[in-house]
Amino acid sequence: MLKRVALLGPLLIAALLVGGYVYLHDPFARDGTQLLQVALSEEDPALDRVGALKYHGGLDIPRMGQNIGGLSGLRWDADSGRLLAITDDARWVRIAPDESGDRLIGISAIESGNLLGPDGQTLTGKEDGDSESLIYDAEGGWFVTFERNHRILSYGESLSGVGIQTLFDAEAELGELEGNSGMEAVAVSAESQLICAERKAQSQRSNCVLHRTETDSYTDLSVHPPSMLEGLGAVPTDADALGDGVFLVLFRSYSPTEGNSAAIVAYSPDGSRRDLMTLRPPMTVDNFEGLAVREEVAKDGQRRTFIYIVSDDNFSGGQRTLLMKFEIVAND
Repeated sequence: MLKRVALLGPLLIAALLVGGYVYLHDPFARDGTQLLQVALSEEDPALDRVGALKYHGGLDIPRMGQNIGGLSGLRWDADSGRLLAITDDARWVRIAPDESGDRLIGISAIESGNLLGPDGQTLTGKEDGDSESLIYDAEGGWFVTFERNHRILSYGESLSGVGIQTLFDAEAELGELEGNSGMEAVAVSAESQLICAERKAQSQRSNCVLHRTETDSYTDLSVHPPSMLEGLGAVPTDADALGDGVFLVLFRSYSPTEGNSAAIVAYSPDGSRRDLMTLRPPMTVDNFEGLAVREEVAKDGQRRTFIYIVSDDNFSGGQRTLLMKFEIVAND
């Protein structure tokens, strides 16, 4: 069920002016500033659980007057209380979620800017500007991974600064990478870093490497989607780390007969895994490529873990930019 949502602040008037047209005529139209709420399931709007996750609302985000789209990586910035995303045309997007209690109901502010290369110039073109994953390291600041020209650029404390080429050799650690299947899922914990290529794990070739900080060593690691998505060709598209070192890996698949599917799998430092969620039609699902963890301690001392996922619309009228919020609520 789609519901109209007013964008707060300076975009409210524009949202009201264009909202009726977008809602009534073409829910996939990407122009304008009208946000739409999305249910977890169109067939069962009351559904709020999937796997071990509770649903806390979601939004269908249009262009917002800034050509918002192509979101491929996502992180929660606890210092600012905002989500930070990068796009596959070398831009950053900062989103301030509007939430009522735990529920995501809108966006109070959104801004975007260009990523710069080592020469201080705006990155352009697919070869140099196909940014895919975003990580924050307490010692080094923000890092962005790119595919086609497979590399990692360091941006320090601001993504508005000049990107500095790192020494990481992606193909030396992950093997040969296809142009459009590079480092899609990268995450950092206190003890290690997970780096995954956008490909299925095979018997002779893993799809990830685990870098252990203490020993500065790289170990091959294969991550797999839930069994029901294995045959659909699901691949890792983003990852983030929990405070206890567990990595959450987002998987995405598409087939002409099944449409889009997505899943989140938790990988513990001891090698064990746990399927947290699988999204398949008729539940709301699109081309999900970004995942962000938000951990908080409630007033009663209880630790809560929220997860945001975002989809890449490929700047296509047939796909949507969906931002959805969940919470880990069960161990089964």
